[in-house]
Amino acid sequence: MKPNLFLLLLLTIVMFPFHAYSEDVNDSVYSKAGTIDVLDPKSVMVGSRQPGDALFELSLDDLEKYTGHVCAGVASGFLLTKQALEQLYPGDELPVRGEISMAASHYNDQTEVAAYVVRARERAGDEKEKNALIIDPSLAGAPKTLTLVFKRMDNGKMVKAVLDKSRILSEKEMKKVRALKKKVMDGSASEKEKRKFAGIVQDKVAIVITDTPDGLITVSRCFAYDFLEKEME
Repeated sequence: MKPNLFLLLLLTIVMFPFHAYSEDVNDSVYSKAGTIDVLDPKSVMVGSRQPGDALFELSLDDLEKYTGHVCAGVASGFLLTKQALEQLYPGDELPVRGEISMAASHYNDQTEVAAYVVRARERAGDEKEKNALIIDPSLAGAPKTLTLVFKRMDNGKMVKAVLDKSRILSEKEMKKVRALKKKVMDGSASEKEKRKFAGIVQDKVAIVITDTPDGLITVSRCFAYDFLEKEME
């Protein structure tokens, strides 16, 4: 059976722009988010890496492989974590995975990204590693915000990072996006609506990375959070 050449040509014309947008344009934008360098001694401990080779350079592309997608939440979570770690480990110091505890006002895309980068976990299997991930609603601030606290296990230094999601989407924009997302998720969206939704999401990703809204991310020193007390609750 000979292939329908007209159908193949039509599919090529329709799919190529989207393919080019999703790979070429997105990769270019994602790379502008930079990288987060972390040391992971566990890689040497278990023998997957050799001594002196425990440095991991994490990019937004790496986070996409973990989360399965890049939206404004993933992108902003990456930037928030990067800024928090730069303040927690100033100068030439490098963040050490497994040596950072983390508390979050709630769990969402940004929390998941940050926890992956620093390798903080609510439960660590049978090992009970000394770093922690704590979900603590008492950290909640203003509506539409996420609060994360990062603590170094070696010297006790802490920083607080606050992300204001209202800076990404206004309430009016959010309602429109939610309506589109619902249709995409339940399968009732047309192809045009699917492309529109994907376009809106990636436009917001680009804004977060290349034209970060004022007040989106605020990082400051933290002196009054008790991780041990929260772990024992």
